[in-house]
Amino acid sequence: MLSVMLVMMGNSLFTTLIALRADIEGYPNAMIGLMTSAYFFGFAIGTLRVGPIINRVGHIRSFAAFAAITSATMLSFLLILDPWAWVVLRIIMGAAIAGCFVIEESWLNNRATNQSRGVLLSIYMMIGYLASATGQQSLRIGDPGDFNVFLFAGILLVLAIVPVALTRATHPDPVSQPQLNLRRLFRISPTALSGCILGGAIVGSMWGLGPVYARELGFEVDQIATFMSIAVVGGLLFQLPVGRLTDRFDRRTVLLGVSVAAIAPALVLSIGSSFNPLLLFLGIGCFGGLVSTIYPISIAYANDYLNPEDVVSASAGFVLAFAMGAVVGPLAASAMMSLVGAGGLFLLTLFALATLIGLILWRMRIRQWAPVVEKESFVALPEVPAIVTDLDPRAAVDEQYDLGPDKIDIEDGWGGKSFSYPRRGTESAKDPGQDPAGKTTSTKDESSDIDLPRS
Repeated sequence: MLSVMLVMMGNSLFTTLIALRADIEGYPNAMIGLMTSAYFFGFAIGTLRVGPIINRVGHIRSFAAFAAITSATMLSFLLILDPWAWVVLRIIMGAAIAGCFVIEESWLNNRATNQSRGVLLSIYMMIGYLASATGQQSLRIGDPGDFNVFLFAGILLVLAIVPVALTRATHPDPVSQPQLNLRRLFRISPTALSGCILGGAIVGSMWGLGPVYARELGFEVDQIATFMSIAVVGGLLFQLPVGRLTDRFDRRTVLLGVSVAAIAPALVLSIGSSFNPLLLFLGIGCFGGLVSTIYPISIAYANDYLNPEDVVSASAGFVLAFAMGAVVGPLAASAMMSLVGAGGLFLLTLFALATLIGLILWRMRIRQWAPVVEKESFVALPEVPAIVTDLDPRAAVDEQYDLGPDKIDIEDGWGGKSFSYPRRGTESAKDPGQDPAGKTTSTKDESSDIDLPRS
């Protein structure tokens, strides 16, 4: 969890930092939008393709490699002041960050039990949002036109390696290769898949070009940090109340209400130069909070029609759909900003919201909603997903889900002999509390690194 915090803090900081630095360097909004799209393109590739690398060298070494690549890529932006090189670097960084997230989430999923899965996901979500907000505030430590903030972001990613490298826990099971079937997901729920795509376009545009929008309105660096932090906090605050509504009413109705409600703050933000900064802060908080729920509501609605054993396999398709929107959204938003100014960012989101509203209304005329008794519980998900659906407590998990090749060797304390004990969930032929001579030993549960009582 400490590594999760450091990675998310550094990545959140750098996302805003690179947009501001690109604007300072005089790169056009279209190029900044392309950099944002490049990041999400790399993120999608990494999420779907890093599994074989992790399985070949293990979680710990893979995490160290991906975090080091991310840190080195961050610092490379200071050495290569070329916009097209920055696009390539953003692709590399997106893939490496995705690798870190896949390792973290698959490891957490592997260590979770059916009883603790929901709590673990909640803690993971809370840490992610708070770390992202803290990362935004870290912009205050220096000038984006200087190198100090870049160095700080790189340091955070390097430090994220330390807790993972020093852990005494064994490796989790191999990462499964995600199965993609967008056509099947579309047949199951066109509304859910459309919500993922359009939600990705909106969130990707807001994160990639929100700092540029604030800068063009004349905000100082500390105001920009506050502006983006409020968007993150809004996402945290809106998840639970909106989720409760989706459990009681037709999820499409709630998604429709969220989309309609987001129009008001989007309109205020689209003509932001006419309003007081305090009103804009309130607007971005409401807007960020509302649009951050589009993706989890869409997933929850799709899960109402999925079998429990299909929840995890479907997550890859939803991640890809989100990434598709996040690639296209910033490109379209940057073009709109070039035409009409800073407010063009939220004009684009208005178009995306209107499209989603139209799709929901069309689908509500064709399919009846799932009755409350047949609905799965709403589960909050992050704004930018990786494989976090694997942690979803709605997913069916086999009783032997955590069996794997990883075992822990434990000294018996009586002559230096070493025994390899199976992971939890297996039957041992011998009492794990005794050696062959009948002497008691102290064992460790490798899932928690806590000494168990002596037998």
